[in-house]
Amino acid sequence: MISLRNDALAVEITPLGAELQSVRDGQGRDWLWSGDPAIWAGRSPLLFPVIGKHPGGQVLINGQRYPIRSHGVARTARFQKVAQGAISCTLRLTDDEEIRAAYPFPFILDMTYRLEGASLAVTARVANPGEVPMPFCFGYHPAFPWPLPDSAGRPHRIHLANGASPRHQRLDADGLRAPDLHASAFVDGVLTLDHGLFEADALIIPGGAGSQAWYGADGRPGIALAFADLPQLGIWTKPSGPFICIEPWHGLTSPADPDEPLDRREGAITLGPAEERSFTLTATFGVERPV
Repeated sequence: MISLRNDALAVEITPLGAELQSVRDGQGRDWLWSGDPAIWAGRSPLLFPVIGKHPGGQVLINGQRYPIRSHGVARTARFQKVAQGAISCTLRLTDDEEIRAAYPFPFILDMTYRLEGASLAVTARVANPGEVPMPFCFGYHPAFPWPLPDSAGRPHRIHLANGASPRHQRLDADGLRAPDLHASAFVDGVLTLDHGLFEADALIIPGGAGSQAWYGADGRPGIALAFADLPQLGIWTKPSGPFICIEPWHGLTSPADPDEPLDRREGAITLGPAEERSFTLTATFGVERPV
């Protein structure tokens, strides 16, 4: 386990999946879901090079089908530590024979975690060291307690900073994205959380959510999120789960069409040789919603 600490926060990251394991502030409050395996063992998995499931468990790339797990290869792979200090670290994943059986490209995925006061900034850098174009999606999947510390018994809400009320899509019975757009669950940029919202699984927002949000109970300390360059958003929990996942993505889950290639996926990115892209999610803990 890799530990980072400053005066405000202490966090732990595991090399397996480069997954965040805990976030605790100076008052001993836990701001990340505990990963109880009896409910859901994930805490903050990384989604690369795909998001969600695929028809028949296969993704179509350059005319060929490759068997790939839900959410891709990164969340179950062991990253190598390439740098660590007291408040930051960088972990790296590169392709190997097993990964290429699912995703046939050389790549570099660097994950950098950095503490900045009461904020944790997580940056993914995806690079293409190969000689052909490389399509991919990337997403964050952090799970936060519901209720949050010091907020039990209060309504919890997600406030979008842009004040929008974006429409959403749903998953079908096979866990694939259905095409219909549903009326927004937000009212003037505010989603009041209720477990009934997730009886049909996740809310998938293909656009319009902006790049900043706040999660918590009004008048109580919550979590401010900033996610520039991640235009899609997923919101999910297990049935009656004591956590909520607020997931900024670049790319969407697969539709039911088995003939949609990855490079045609809405939100997918194609990197040319020697190109790279970075995606940062910053979470600031213990802050009340700005008025």
